[in-house]
Amino acid sequence: MKTLHLSIIIGAGIGIVVVILSLVLFGGYDIFQTENFHAVKIEKLVDYERIWATISPQTGDQKNYIVTGDFDWSHDGKFVAFNMGAGAPISYLYTMDANGKEITPANIPIVFNSVAYIHISPDNNSVYFIGQYNVKNDTYQDIFRYYPSNQSYSLITKNSHVNSFDFMPDGNLVYLETHFNSTRLEKYKPIFLVHSYAVLWLATSDGNKIKPIHNGTQLFEGMVTSPNGDKIAFVSSDDPLHPSSNGTDVVNFGLSLGGPIRNESYYFTTFDMSTKEFTVIKKGVNGEFWNLKWVSDDQILYETLTNQCVQDKTIGEQSCPAGLLQMMTISDHSSQVLYGNQVEPYTSPLVGAAISADKRSLVFGINYDYSDGRIDGKGIYEMTFDKPFYSK
Repeated sequence: MKTLHLSIIIGAGIGIVVVILSLVLFGGYDIFQTENFHAVKIEKLVDYERIWATISPQTGDQKNYIVTGDFDWSHDGKFVAFNMGAGAPISYLYTMDANGKEITPANIPIVFNSVAYIHISPDNNSVYFIGQYNVKNDTYQDIFRYYPSNQSYSLITKNSHVNSFDFMPDGNLVYLETHFNSTRLEKYKPIFLVHSYAVLWLATSDGNKIKPIHNGTQLFEGMVTSPNGDKIAFVSSDDPLHPSSNGTDVVNFGLSLGGPIRNESYYFTTFDMSTKEFTVIKKGVNGEFWNLKWVSDDQILYETLTNQCVQDKTIGEQSCPAGLLQMMTISDHSSQVLYGNQVEPYTSPLVGAAISADKRSLVFGINYDYSDGRIDGKGIYEMTFDKPFYSK
């Protein structure tokens, strides 16, 4: 089973070079300009050191490894929820007011290996997320519900393996639960034959299962439901129309996690909730389709991580990857680059970018000590535009 990986995703991408010199507005390269709308303001809401102070009163090298990976913005625009890691395989959930003045760690007495798929409920009173945690010798990924008002929480699923989820327009949940078993193939080597399958469930906001929507081997990674609930967009490492493994793989659990990243094929895909059909919108490579966010029923934002590097001032060396923000039009399978350079100076990824309810702002993290004249070092930023991404 594939687990959540939030801190670093490395890959290669494609796109259009967008480099417009704008000395009057920003004194440098205006790297977020299209003919339809323009970025008019970039503001740093909070420095990572302020977040670090909420975890440990000590200062030291570990704070240099703080990263964020996922954001969501409340529907009333009043607060943001996000995750944070600090070098170790431990992840935290935070809430922050929209101005970055008040930052509050979630009071959940569980050590999470990872926190991901952060979604604020339609009524704005709770934060849903997938938390990965260990119980004795088992590892689970469950959907949690956190109430910032009284700092309480509940489990929506329990002792499960939830790979991804999102809200439906009516407030119900759609989530993917994975199942697997393995057989050891060699006595003295950690090589296993792994069989897996997954069930896509429709459930209430309390986790009561309503009905299965799909059974198969697709993992629906990065799952996001369209505003009208007709489609689910996701990324697949296997062609959903022609799966190669059908849920059966030989896995060597003794292989090191280090080493080069393979340029595996990835498929930007939609699943029709009515017809139960998959449509491959675009084929790419690892890291090309990341952090999907619907803008309208036909347009979706996504991030692309390229094989270029940006300069990290803190550690004095180049950090990879650089990043782009792109918008895909589903109906004609076209895309355009909204933010980022594919020629020097390369741009740092807008990590986990979340869209405001009025679709005029993004909130995101910068995980490198990076500066381009508009972004200045690690932290959480807000970018505001002269008009919405999309209007009816």
